[in-house]
Amino acid sequence: MAAVIDPHREHICCGSGANIAYNLVVGCGATMKCLVINLDRSVDRLAAVKSEFSRIGVALERVAGIDVKEGLPFEAPPLTATEVCCFLSHRLCWEIIADGPDEYGAVFEDDVVFSQDAGSILVDSSWIPPNADIIKLETFFNRVRLGSQHFAVAGAYSARLLLGQHLGACGYIVSKKAAQKLFNSTERPKAAVDVALFSPNQMTAARKTIYQLTPALCMQAHFLGGKIPQSLVQVAPRDHINKRMIDRGRAEVARVFWYFHNRPFFQAAEKVDAVRLGGSNV
Repeated sequence: MAAVIDPHREHICCGSGANIAYNLVVGCGATMKCLVINLDRSVDRLAAVKSEFSRIGVALERVAGIDVKEGLPFEAPPLTATEVCCFLSHRLCWEIIADGPDEYGAVFEDDVVFSQDAGSILVDSSWIPPNADIIKLETFFNRVRLGSQHFAVAGAYSARLLLGQHLGACGYIVSKKAAQKLFNSTERPKAAVDVALFSPNQMTAARKTIYQLTPALCMQAHFLGGKIPQSLVQVAPRDHINKRMIDRGRAEVARVFWYFHNRPFFQAAEKVDAVRLGGSNV
């Protein structure tokens, strides 16, 4: 029987053979795939993200993103066409993780920049808190509410409950179970993908147990200025659109659910530490 080839997926090994061999055994079987969303026309971004993964000695699996220039599959107001395609690209990753053998999978956009020691964390999922649905790996350098309990990860890293909104979907880990639920509940997206994942106003986030890795493991390349080509997966935020009364009501219900689920009432907001790049912080 001939093998079935998925046109959306491409396996890429990065780093030396010794590094890859180390990556395959260090987790003692608790491995996870690193999926990277990249548009077919973003050749410069693919080269840059391959270099980034090679730097940390981790293999990546490229997922061909849904490109708005190839045609919009459907409209989903109030989302823009690019936001719909970006969401569907992440949804492809959730389906891969839900159908795969691993308990967790990591999802990245192609403008990700890693901390110097990210490799040792990405090749082993045994550190992940057992109740985690999603772990946010990146920072937008905003002040957010985090739980007081630190779950040791490796080195100076720890995982803390994310108790408030922290947007961005450039890098996160999702459990197999959560990926299946996200895929099943988002056939018609109602919000941008990072809002759906990390905003208390959305039930897709409010029902999940979400952690933040501190210090952050990665960030988007635009924080470094013009040194790295900008990703075409996402665009600048769109203009504000007034929500319908029913949408505002749903958002309030989700927010109440989030707060009773996480109980962040007495947690002060704090800034997620900067990514460590070559021994210095950004």
